[in-house]
Amino acid sequence: MTEQISDEQLIGWAQALENYARDWDTTFENRPNYFTQEFWYLLVGCMIAHWSGKPMSVGAACQSMKSGSNRTREERLKRAVNDGYLVKERTSDDGREAIVRPTPKLEQAMREHFQRTYRTVSEALRK
Repeated sequence: MTEQISDEQLIGWAQALENYARDWDTTFENRPNYFTQEFWYLLVGCMIAHWSGKPMSVGAACQSMKSGSNRTREERLKRAVNDGYLVKERTSDDGREAIVRPTPKLEQAMREHFQRTYRTVSEALRK
């Protein structure tokens, strides 16, 4: 049988999730063009891939986003590169293959974001 979750616990969890989303916005200086849903999958995916020692290809980075045309996804990736969050690197001699890596700027911001939100969610789950 599944444990019953009280309304108080659900409120705490919902508030933690809202705080998480707000922290994301703060992490990216409340810039409307870094809306959570549009950039979450790209930036988090690139960060996890980097930390795992398996950087994402440009194609995989674009496919990691859940919405938008191919052109829209490529524009988001370009914006993240231009804003100093991601860097594209060529990986082959012929220059056709490229990977995407987080910059130190993104890595610091994401580490701080994950640490803050980890604590927030941990506190919500202890209630």
